[in-house]
Amino acid sequence: MKRCLGYILMTTMAYAMMIYYFMNPQTSYYSFRSNVMSEPSDTQNIPWWREALCKGTDQQGARMLELPWLQRDVEPPASDSNIFLVETACKTTPSFRVWCAIESWSRQNPSSQVWYVMTSLTVNDTDGLVSRLQEQYSNLRVVGADVEKIFEGTGLHDLFSSRKWIMKATWSAVQLSDLLRVALLWRWGGFYTDTDTVCIKDVSPLRNIISFSNNKRNHISNGAFQFKHHHKFLELLMEVQTKRFKPGSWVSIGLEAVGAVAKKLCNITDWSNLPGSKGDPVECGDLTLLPPKYLLPLPWTQNKRLFAKGSGEHFFPKFNSTYVIHLFSALTRNKKLHIGENSIYEVAAKTFCPVTFKHATADSDSF
Repeated sequence: MKRCLGYILMTTMAYAMMIYYFMNPQTSYYSFRSNVMSEPSDTQNIPWWREALCKGTDQQGARMLELPWLQRDVEPPASDSNIFLVETACKTTPSFRVWCAIESWSRQNPSSQVWYVMTSLTVNDTDGLVSRLQEQYSNLRVVGADVEKIFEGTGLHDLFSSRKWIMKATWSAVQLSDLLRVALLWRWGGFYTDTDTVCIKDVSPLRNIISFSNNKRNHISNGAFQFKHHHKFLELLMEVQTKRFKPGSWVSIGLEAVGAVAKKLCNITDWSNLPGSKGDPVECGDLTLLPPKYLLPLPWTQNKRLFAKGSGEHFFPKFNSTYVIHLFSALTRNKKLHIGENSIYEVAAKTFCPVTFKHATADSDSF
């Protein structure tokens, strides 16, 4: 009798679980598949863009997390509270500095959903850092992406499908990143940021913004910006990117394109015609151009200060108005953060990505 009752109870529980997961497919996939340790499947159909983009990259590792796919398994809401970071070079093992960026955005923006969108199918969790970050920050989502599906129905679909960006472009991963960030925000809205950043303040007050890259106000940066989904700036930007794309130029659909759109919406032909003080935001209808102190407090020409000994002194009063610190990885990727030197980056990393910092420096005096 007891055995019979036990069997009935187990059967009932199993049935209830099946019903729950069929009714909540996205939740079940993310909570299980994101913790599966596996190797990439050789039987999967590889799309043309991944075959070309990921050729020669290392897709193997001792412990690989198979990623849920954006749109297929989990989908962001259309919301200003989304934060997107992207990886477009098929890297399965992002650097500690990338994970520091991801952690800082998750930590400083607890009411936002942080999406790290990867072009690889898996992420390397051999050292357990990815799992630790996902356990620590419930708002962090590490996902794979079928970028072809993301571009469907957007103003960039024809350019993406033409394959010009990957067949002729010198910097394919950079070109894809410039396109993908726009498509993601157009589709879902929210904040986009490069992965060579540290977020030091909640960015939720910032809406429909983009930043000047210097105090001269003659260049616009596309390394961090926020827009509601289907915003006019994004619509125009996709048009300009499609028309101005030059395979041999890494700025044609990046800095040049965002600058052209900003001028158009501000109804100017020259930056010298902008009104107001150089230290104040400029409003052009439903678009705000921020001075660099908010998102780019240090110009690229001062990148050495980020790692200079003692540069982190008075960090908090110095960056009181700042939301994001940019590391300029193209220039600083070979510079090391030495523990105890009190550099700007050391103070930022210890404070705003503590899990990653502790993990990275457990057996090393540099980061």
